[in-house]
Formats: sequence, C-alpha cells, structure tokens
Amino acid sequence: MTWLTRILLAATVALTAHGALGQPGGSDDPTDGWDDDGEMSLEEISRMLDNPLGNLWVIFLENDLARFKGDPADGWETVNTFMVQPILPIPLTEKWNLVSRPIIPIVSAPKFDLSVSRFGDCPGNCDSQTPPRASVGSDRKTELADTFLWSMLSPAEPPKLPDGSSFVWGIGPSWRFPTATENQFGSEKWSVGPSNILLRLPPPEGHWTLGLFHHHHWSFAGDSDRKNVRTSQFQPIYWYKLPWGQWSIGGFPMINVNWEASNDNKLTLPLELALSNTFFVGPMPIRVVAGFNYSVVRPDDYGQRWMFKLALVPVIPRLIKEPILSRFGL
Repeated sequence: MTWLTRILLAATVALTAHGALGQPGGSDDPTDGWDDDGEMSLEEISRMLDNPLGNLWVIFLENDLARFKGDPADGWETVNTFMVQPILPIPLTEKWNLVSRPIIPIVSAPKFDLSVSRFGDCPGNCDSQTPPRASVGSDRKTELADTFLWSMLSPAEPPKLPDGSSFVWGIGPSWRFPTATENQFGSEKWSVGPSNILLRLPPPEGHWTLGLFHHHHWSFAGDSDRKNVRTSQFQPIYWYKLPWGQWSIGGFPMINVNWEASNDNKLTLPLELALSNTFFVGPMPIRVVAGFNYSVVRPDDYGQRWMFKLALVPVIPRLIKEPILSRFGL
C-alpha cells in the first residue's frame, strides 16, 4: 500500500469520527455557510452532489491504486495516482453557470527507460494507456503528471423532464498542460479539445442517476520528438440511491481511447462497482466513495488490469454567490 493510499484511509477514519470538526462561530445549524439560507437537509445536499455541474463548491480528492501487466514489466506493476480536483461553479448570470474543474495528478510508478522505447512515448500510466517497448527498473518515481482543465457552460437550474427528473448538460473546452516533472508521466505536449456532459437526475422519489461525460484532446504544440496526442475519454455515470440513508451504489469508470496507438493497444474499457455515502462531519457535508474496477478490454502490450479507487469529496463554502455579470445588466 502506498503512502498516498495510507493518507486517504487515515483521513477517512478521522473524518468519520463523531465530533471531528466543531461548529463554526458557534452556529447551531450544521449547514450554515454551505448554502444560501442554512436550511438544506443532508438529502438535499446529497442530491446536489449527484450533479457534477451543480452549485456546490467541492474539493474532489481521489486516489487510484492500479495494477498493470504486460511488456516490458515482465509481471505485475503497481501505479498509484492521487488527484486533486476542485470543482468551483461560478454564476455568470441568473440562468448560466461556468463550471471549471482542474485535475492535478501526482503519480507514483516504476521508472521506465524511455530511450529504448519503440513507440517513443510514455508507458501506460500516462498519455491514455500508450504501451511502451522499454525496460523497467526496480526504482519508483513519484512526480507531478500533466494537468487537465475543463470548463463548461451549463444552466444554473437544470430543465425538468415530464417525469419529474432533471436534465443536466454542459459544454466547453478541455485543456491538457505539459506540467509533468518526469517525462514518462506526461506527453510534453500542449493539447486542447471539446468536453461535454449529459446527465439525468432522478425526481425526488426516484433512484437512478445516469449520464455520460466525454472529452477529447489533440496536441497543437510541444516537444516535436514526442508522439502527437490524440485521445478520447468517455466516463459513464450510473448511480442507484439505496433505500437507507444517503448510500448509493454504481460507478464512474473512465474509458480511454488512444487513437495514436496500434489497433490492439487503443482501448482500455473497465467495468466498475462502487459505493458512496454522504454525511456531516461536524458542520461539513462530505461524500466518501470507494470502488473497484476491472478492465475487460485493455492494451495487449501493457495495460491496466484492475484498480481500487477511494475518493473524499468535502463541500466547502461558496465564495461567489451573486452573478458576476449582473453588474452589466445581464
């Protein structure tokens, strides 16, 4: 177990203890500061957390512990990725939000010798599962990987469907920046492409949240000695609300397609099952998600076989509540 996983597990135990956090400013309302009127129930907050383009500000902390297999590892190798993902919706007008989500990954993985790679690119733990033909050593490296940023324009209030459910949608650009501190953990390319999401939120008495998130990247600048980036990611979202508390079962696996790889190494397709629960820690609403996935389709040469993920999603106070374009009459 890596040190990042240990930190997340320890944080989970600490945060679930009663009285881990005190009430701010002596307030008796546990939701004070996390919504506009301090009267939201835990069930309402849980429903809002189901919407990735909702009005809550959250810090999505995710740790993925994955096992890879294939050439050149000559056996199993462990790759650990810890991601910090603040989600900060900003009201532009009364009707429209701008939702931005930077993804800052720190990767711990075996050290690869890229100098003998036949493909001239990084191994499967970066650049969307590009398989290498490179030697792998016993040393491990923990480094910052490429940073991602997607921003979407979305309705502030999702439109209602005839059955009482809500239809969430958003569209905008997605960027990939060459911030990796080790070349095997990044593309050394600047990339951009479209991102979008379609999601159905259930009515108040419903159970199913269903949706699809997608983004694509093309490289347009960077190191000319590295391969071009042409990748797609598809993330199905499926959650079923269980009949007790704020528990849900479902998943949100990431399907990766690397269009620059050979046909036998393009696709990583995992199946996932996860559990989530939302609760208060003192005054703070928080969601914990734990899940496991197995790649039923993966690159032949070197690819991810299975992954255990653990996520903590604390809700933080919104600093921007009024529409920023209202001063212009919009």
